[in-house]
Parts: sequence; C-alpha cells; structure tokens
Amino acid sequence: MERSMKTLIVVAALVAATGEAKAQSDDFGVWCDANVEKKIDNRWSAGAGVEFRMRDDASEADRWSFGVDISYKITDWLKASAGYTLLDDHRYKVNTSGRKYADYWGERHRVNLSLTGSYSIGDLSMSLRERWQYTYRPEKTVNRYWNYTDEDDDRYYGAFADEHTYGKKAKNVWRQRLQLKYKLTKMWRPYASVETSVAKGLEKIRYAAGTEIRLTKQHSLEVGYLYQDIRNNDDDEADSHIISVGYTYKF
Repeated sequence: MERSMKTLIVVAALVAATGEAKAQSDDFGVWCDANVEKKIDNRWSAGAGVEFRMRDDASEADRWSFGVDISYKITDWLKASAGYTLLDDHRYKVNTSGRKYADYWGERHRVNLSLTGSYSIGDLSMSLRERWQYTYRPEKTVNRYWNYTDEDDDRYYGAFADEHTYGKKAKNVWRQRLQLKYKLTKMWRPYASVETSVAKGLEKIRYAAGTEIRLTKQHSLEVGYLYQDIRNNDDDEADSHIISVGYTYKF
C-alpha cells in the first residue's frame, strides 16, 4: 500500500506541475478515452475505442474519434497490428489575407499498420513500436466569415462572407515509440515513453509519463502527462502540455 501511495503522489505531482511548467506560447489540453479489448485466442485479439480531446487551455473541443483494431502475436516478443480510426476534428482556418475565417468540423479517415517488439528484465518491460499511418481528409465546403473586430461596423462583424472549399488531402506518417513500463505492484504500472512522427521530415516528438492502474483483471485506468513538441507540421497543432485519462475493459 505504501508503494502504491508513493506512485499516486508522484503522478499527482506531475499533473499539478503542468500548470506551472506551461509556457505562454504553449497550449494545454485534456485527452480522454475509453476502450474495450477482446482476446480471441492465444495469438489474436481485437479492440475498439472512443476518444475526446480538448485544446485552448482545455476550453474548446478539439476532436472526437472512434477506432477499431486487430492484433496478432507472431512470437512471444513480437506483435503485429492493424487499425482504422474515424476522426472528427474541430478546425479554425484563416485565409492568407487574414480577413476571412472558417470555424467548422471535418472528418478524416486513418489506417495504420504496426510492429511492436518487447523485452522484459524482471519487472521492467521495454517495447519499441514501429507504425505506418495513412490519413485521408475528404474535400470540405464550409461557410467563411469576415474576420473584422470592429463591432460598430455591422457590414463586416461576424457577417457571412462566402463559401469556400478546402481540397482533399492524403498524408503518410512514420511513427516510432519507445516505452519503458515497471510493474511496481499488481495494481500499479508506471511508464515513460518518447514517440517521434516523421513525414517529409521530423514533425513532432511526444514525451509521456504516467501509470496504468489495474483495478481488476478486466478493468484498468491510465493517468498520464504528455508534452507535444511540434517541429514542423501542417495540421495547425501547437506545442502542448496534455493530461490524459483512459479506461480499458478487457473480456
């Protein structure tokens, strides 16, 4: 129990420290997800999950998503998996002149293929995941509005401007994640990871730390902190401090 309390205190301190660590130019967000996993046999398993994300200091909805996946255990240390995710993103676009903006929700379709290798030394486990990810954004026609801030000018303030079509877009990304996890007790499993995303170059790095909390064989929670370091991407993301909370049911 004492070790469990120490782990909880460390995670709580990590979460509390994010408010002080957040620079003015960085965003703060919250990611929440719920998942179900089914072990089909000794090699095959399947899963599904939903996720909700918030941005702009956790004041605005950023994304809803729903995904399914299937995995196959090739050997005791190597697993292959494939998945599909439907994403519904809240997007804000300003035209090149800065005079018109669009605020809308848009869908994306994402598929991925992964290979994960793992190795354990006592209670410490290490894993390396290599993932190819393909995302397709369909063409989207939305209303755009004047972006003037003079409230006394009724002609422009918040007035409908025109319709604009954002073209379809496809993108390939290679993601690589190295993770360490320690079996502190039957219940507590702290972890730390670093993940890179590469397209035409390095786009982002994600640093994460947290703990898995195994309540029972079927029910588990996960609480963590993630820092997203944006290097070069075109998805309108910002450097962000993120609190993540997840729930998983296995049957």
